[in-house]
Parts: sequence; C-alpha cells; structure tokens
Amino acid sequence: MKNKPDKIKSLNKYKLWIIMSAVVLVVFAGSLVIIKNPDWFHLAGKALKINKSGNETFAPQFTVKSINYPNKILSLKKYRGHVILVNFFATWCPPCRAEMPRIEKFYKAHKSEGFRVIGLSVNNSGAEAVLNFLKHFDGGRITYPIAMANYGIEQAYGRISEIPQSFIIDKQGSIVEHFTGELPPGFLGYYFKKYNK
Repeated sequence: MKNKPDKIKSLNKYKLWIIMSAVVLVVFAGSLVIIKNPDWFHLAGKALKINKSGNETFAPQFTVKSINYPNKILSLKKYRGHVILVNFFATWCPPCRAEMPRIEKFYKAHKSEGFRVIGLSVNNSGAEAVLNFLKHFDGGRITYPIAMANYGIEQAYGRISEIPQSFIIDKQGSIVEHFTGELPPGFLGYYFKKYNK
C-alpha cells in the first residue's frame, strides 16, 4: 500500500497532466481561430502607429465581405486614392442609429467626388441580424457598404470599446481624424473638403 507522500506525488502528477492537456487544447483551438480568420493574426495587438509628422497615423489594413452587397469585398487598399470614412457601429446603439442617415445623405451626395464609407458592425448577433436591421431601418435605406468587424480589426483600431467611432482616412492611407460619439453636423463636410485635394 502506498504511503501518503506517494499518493500526494501521484495526485500532483495527475494535476500537472490535466493542466498541460488544457494548455495544449487552448493553443490548438487558438491555432484554428487564426487559420480560419487570418485577419485576426495579421491585425491583433497592433497599435496605431504615429507617422513621423506626429499628426497622422497609418490606417491598419483589413479586408472584409460586405453584408448588404453580397459579392463585394471591402478593403482600404481597394479605396486608396479616396477619402474614406470607417465607421464602427452597433444596431442597438442609439447614437449610431442617429448618425446613420446623416452618413448616408453625405455619402450619396459626395460618392461621385470620391467619398467612400465602410460601416463596420460590432454586433455579436451576427451578419444576418445586422442585415435584417438594415432592411427595416427606420431612418431610411442605407446604401453605403456595411460589413462585420472582427476582433483583429477592433484591436488594430485602438480596441474599440465605445461606439460609434469614426476614422477619416486620407488618399494616402493615413488616419487623419478620429471621433468617438455621434458625428456632429458639418463634420463630414469639413473634413472631406479638407482632405479631398
């Protein structure tokens, strides 16, 4: 019969085996997430880097599928040479809902002049719920492209914890303005004119 110290050693070995197995499982699951969502690996943990001028920040790149234009791929690279608004929102957020018609109106009026919008939903409910919201949005029809944000994009853009958040990206691909909260009247007009040169 084993004495108490031997039992304790066996128990400790068993606990160590369970802990090591759990660690291996977590690493394996994390690898699957990265393989399935390569953007997560590419963007996660990257902070916004200030350019040498000290006033501009290079916009972290991303590629996402539009949910209101099924075959459309959205990327900053594709829109290079345009002034871009990247707008993080959620369907349950009152200030987000309030600013969407204003963004839509400005987008329709200035799309032909090179203004682009990428709306990024942070909803946990998924793309189908966001698409349903867009179809029944009481503020009117939204025609600018909308996609789902993922963890990597949120982290890359400063760990989006408050919404709405809006980023103006200039023609060279730098973030030149950042605003948290509902966009005030005149915001888009002022900055589009400033950077659309």
